[in-house]
Amino acid sequence: METKLSRPVRRFGLLAALAAAAVTVGGTPSTARADDAPACPSSGRIAYALDASALTGKTQTDVSVKLRAAPGCPAVSGLKLLQVRSFAANGSVQQVRNLTDVALTDGAATIALDRVARGQAIEANALVQGDTLRRTYVARAATTSLLRPDLVVQTVRAPRQALTTRPFDVVAEIAEGNGDVGADVHVVLAGPLGPIGDPLAVNVPARGRVEVTFHDVALAEDALVQVKVLVADAAPGEYDTGNNDRAAAIEMTKNELTVTPPRVLVESLGGYGFQFNQHLYAAITNPPPETLPDLEAKVKALEPQMVRIFFNDNWELNANQEHPEWAENLASFEKTVQLANESGASILIAYQTVTSAKSAPTTWMKKFADVLQDLVQTHGFGNVDWVTIGNEPNSISASQFSTTQYEALYRALDAELKTRGLRTEIGLVGGDLVQNTEGTAGGHRAWFDYMTTHMNDVIDAWSEHIYWQYDDPFRMESRLKDVAHLVHEELPAEARKPIFIMEYGVRGTDTCGTKPLVKFAYYKDANCTELRRLSIAGFQKLWFSVEAAQLGFDAVANWDLYWSVYDKTKGNQSFWIIGPPEEGWALYPSYYALQLLLQTTARGWQVVGLDPWNLDDEATPYNEPHRDTAEQELVAYSGPDGQLTMLGLDTNGRALVAPSGGNSTYSIGDLPASTTFHLVLWNATGDGTTSVSSTVVSNAVGVVRFEVPLQAAFALTTVPVS
Repeated sequence: METKLSRPVRRFGLLAALAAAAVTVGGTPSTARADDAPACPSSGRIAYALDASALTGKTQTDVSVKLRAAPGCPAVSGLKLLQVRSFAANGSVQQVRNLTDVALTDGAATIALDRVARGQAIEANALVQGDTLRRTYVARAATTSLLRPDLVVQTVRAPRQALTTRPFDVVAEIAEGNGDVGADVHVVLAGPLGPIGDPLAVNVPARGRVEVTFHDVALAEDALVQVKVLVADAAPGEYDTGNNDRAAAIEMTKNELTVTPPRVLVESLGGYGFQFNQHLYAAITNPPPETLPDLEAKVKALEPQMVRIFFNDNWELNANQEHPEWAENLASFEKTVQLANESGASILIAYQTVTSAKSAPTTWMKKFADVLQDLVQTHGFGNVDWVTIGNEPNSISASQFSTTQYEALYRALDAELKTRGLRTEIGLVGGDLVQNTEGTAGGHRAWFDYMTTHMNDVIDAWSEHIYWQYDDPFRMESRLKDVAHLVHEELPAEARKPIFIMEYGVRGTDTCGTKPLVKFAYYKDANCTELRRLSIAGFQKLWFSVEAAQLGFDAVANWDLYWSVYDKTKGNQSFWIIGPPEEGWALYPSYYALQLLLQTTARGWQVVGLDPWNLDDEATPYNEPHRDTAEQELVAYSGPDGQLTMLGLDTNGRALVAPSGGNSTYSIGDLPASTTFHLVLWNATGDGTTSVSSTVVSNAVGVVRFEVPLQAAFALTTVPVS
């Protein structure tokens, strides 16, 4: 029971009187022998000692006492009487609590007082009795009131934006603010669905600070996510639990622009474009002249950045004496170069056939150099920047055309261009290769070995060709990865030059149903539709362009832009993205798909990577093929005046020829904050055209979020688009 007395002196007197009245239980103790266990001392101060501490919270003070027994003294499970007194600063007693029969747990007990201010004195006096004790002992202790620890989550450091596929660290600083007592605590990291990982146990000293790091935190939700750091299970208990947590907001995104530092894939973009048929204006094509201005306007509106044009010495110079109309063909070639020049494209002239030239390299390269000089100096076509010799030369039998003959042609042209003062204006591109059979003399690695060993001093860039079937886009991937690995990793450092894909395209089947045989023309649907008319062709060409940029290719040219005839019949081609004049020079879905790319990028811009970039994205040689996961594919382009374009699509839509109803949700981080972007969509409704969807403003952290139909592609750009 608790007894209340009116004056402090009387309270203490009661405790003293009880102690004085204590008697020895069980008679006179026997004399101890030398080998007996030590006897419990008769002095109460020696037999039992009392320790005390006091922790003060906002509303009460908890006084903890602990009884310690001397050797030979039995442990006791309770106190006969316990008196606890608190004193004011002037020494007067403020509170007294008298308790009888106080149970002890491991020798300890805690008593609650009304709040005792920090630093005020507290005394505890105890009477110790027990069945095994021969007498009653008195134990005393004194302490001062200390404030309970006040644990504060001072700071939480987490990235303001992070990838859903990349773990990150969260660092918290936990401080003790009251300064009297430290604490052992558990620190917990929690996300929207509960704790993330296991709590961390730490000790925070009085008035100390402890840094706690949660390593490799992974959040898969593509959203603005709140993470919270909490302190819990503080021992001893806390003064104030209202400041035990602090949150941080993290924009979790699927992609982010690599800006610190940027992952530059191409330092200066060579450009995207097309093959222009040089016989557009020749008799073999013979389009209605009155329709040509319409075609030319559509070509220029496309704004191609890179154009490849064949020069055929048979058709344009009558090398085989089979073309009396050669002058007309040459004029058509020149007009085609003019069209490319007026379109603003960088122009590559491809010396198509080497049948005559291989046996007389000096003669024919002089003639070719004359043509180039006429284009540049007479006609003023200043965009003639590049030349190749031989179309897919490694596909010709080695007995018909050798690498030494190939080298002789390049060295002869190099000398002729230097003589005319054109060599600094016109670069020589080596290759125009196809893969052919690996490990043979015609394999592209064998040709690269020869070119890098014998021709590296005259070649300024490399070129290959890549085609694939619409139902096997892995062929596209594996070829791009193989060529990228070859030129960027396998070649010696001094031979690593810009790499162009000067022909690429997606192919259909030669036959379908009752349709006539046309090479690679058909998509196998119920109507045997020509592939060029379908959006799937445009989708895969854009996919190719994005992946080529990701793998560091400097320029790519699609085969080919418009209907016309090269050297055979009018029915042997079906690749165009601008249809024949009888269709009004129709614009197919691929026209608008590549226009999306061409009008939101420019030659000379940097190509910059977006993360994540995984092992299945990386370049590998032909004998280590791996499929890239069907996923969102993105790449960025950065202009010299702060322009920025992101181009992308979701390859889960690679086989769609009509809308599926599904959308792909994009989130991109690390962009310039509070910046307005134009969101331009191609094929949003499945009609193969381009539309300016909306404007998207990056938030204060530089994150944008938007949706794109699965069959569509997008450009997110600061470039004005109409």
